[in-house]
Amino acid sequence: MADSDQETRWRASFETVGYDAVRRGHNLFEEPKRQFAFRWLREQEIAREDRNEAAHWYLKWTFRAAVAALIVGIVSVTVAIIGLTWH
Repeated sequence: MADSDQETRWRASFETVGYDAVRRGHNLFEEPKRQFAFRWLREQEIAREDRNEAAHWYLKWTFRAAVAALIVGIVSVTVAIIGLTWH
């Protein structure tokens, strides 16, 4: 197992080159760096999944808010029309 100082340098280099480059080149690393690369890649996948989940939740919330606003608008127009025709 590499020390935390070494892992910090590896993490910085991985973040510099990016997910795809590390994924393509992880088999070229020495064993400790390769094992750290696998952990780092999994961390990145989990973070991506979390962002996708948050975006999906936001999309659903926005859609529901838009539908609610549409219903309120339709009810408001209907009430206004009924109010104008009764007077």
